[in-house]
Amino acid sequence: MSTTLSGTVTRPTGEPAQTATVELHNSSGDIIDQIVCDGQGRFRYHLSPGAWRLFVWDPSGGRAEVSVELQKDEDSVVDIGLRATAGLKGNGG
Repeated sequence: MSTTLSGTVTRPTGEPAQTATVELHNSSGDIIDQIVCDGQGRFRYHLSPGAWRLFVWDPSGGRAEVSVELQKDEDSVVDIGLRATAGLKGNGG
């Protein structure tokens, strides 16, 4: 018995994050899978019911974390807006 978890990832500018990586973790914190969004910022997983956590980041900037609880025979849509991340700068020395 599986359910579908899908959604769209958008950058802080509102544009689709087609280069964003979505990392799937189970309730124990183990990494189960990692995918890159398609050209429209979309992702899709087929999962068993239960608790899941998504860690999302985009090479052009932005991160997000989302927890979801999937129910039996119910598909879930989670749209994720990335938050801007501050860049780190060294002192060059």
